[in-house]
Amino acid sequence: MVPTPTEPGEYATDPDESPNGFWWHVGRITDRLDDLAVFALVPLLTALLNVSSVGRTLAPNRGFSINLEFAFPSPLLDLWSLATPPEPAPASTGGVYGSPATGPTSPTGGSGFSGGGPTPGGTDLTVDTPFGIVAGSLESVGLAIVPLIIIGAIVYVVFLGVLEAIYVGGLDRRLEHERIEPVACVLRYAPRLVLYNLLIVGGFAVLVPVLLVAPPLLLLAFPVLILVAYLFYAVPFLFIVDDARFLEAFRQSHRMAIDGGAYFWFAVWHAVTAVVASIILSILVSIGGPVGLLVALGFATPLGLVLTAATVSFLRELVELEGQRWTM
Repeated sequence: MVPTPTEPGEYATDPDESPNGFWWHVGRITDRLDDLAVFALVPLLTALLNVSSVGRTLAPNRGFSINLEFAFPSPLLDLWSLATPPEPAPASTGGVYGSPATGPTSPTGGSGFSGGGPTPGGTDLTVDTPFGIVAGSLESVGLAIVPLIIIGAIVYVVFLGVLEAIYVGGLDRRLEHERIEPVACVLRYAPRLVLYNLLIVGGFAVLVPVLLVAPPLLLLAFPVLILVAYLFYAVPFLFIVDDARFLEAFRQSHRMAIDGGAYFWFAVWHAVTAVVASIILSILVSIGGPVGLLVALGFATPLGLVLTAATVSFLRELVELEGQRWTM
């Protein structure tokens, strides 16, 4: 059993000590899961609100795909952060003796990165970026509805920022044996989280047209996105665990990443866990139907809660140890 202290001041107090590792914090969260179970409603809600993904999982003519999610710590991990539902299988047009129709191939040739969909009806392997944002083809979007898309994106980002403030802020307070106080979390953390999410959406809005014009750049974009995700995965958490200002959170996360050590290994084990989970979950959603969806939700929801809460726990300890070193 992983040792899991349950009282305030439970972290190491010697500034020369290293912070506890990934599995220690996972163990701490699993031992307190009964106390944190109510927060599982958030990743469950966001998964069910993704009507498109739910519909594709329940569709009778779905294909089969396995996706690998190299997910670094995120403020909100749900089923669709760890699995991509398969595309619909192509309908047969050749009759009993005719050859079946083949769907359009993936822009990445069936083994793609985020933005390249799986080959319909085939067995496809896709690799998604840690950001978990799927870019749609701009060719299918009329210019007339671009303003509506922008407004919808802003509304979504604001909603997500508020939800993350309640979720991550509440987890942090609960782990510190304090009252959750959702309103206080929204007022204190949501503005920075909304601005952070707007920055990510804006960055992808600029990146996607470039990749559509020059698809070979996708091979370069993937490792760059991995690096950026590693350098700054702590940013949204630092808004909460350290009440860091917007730019200071980026500088602090970058400094932690460059130092490596526990920050690096936490990211590695988080990504490995996400990859293993994504294989299992992608098989479940490919099986589909109500049973496949329920089993996938039952596995992904508590896993997402544990990973996010463990990240909160880890970064709070890391910040506290750094603070002790600076005051000496």
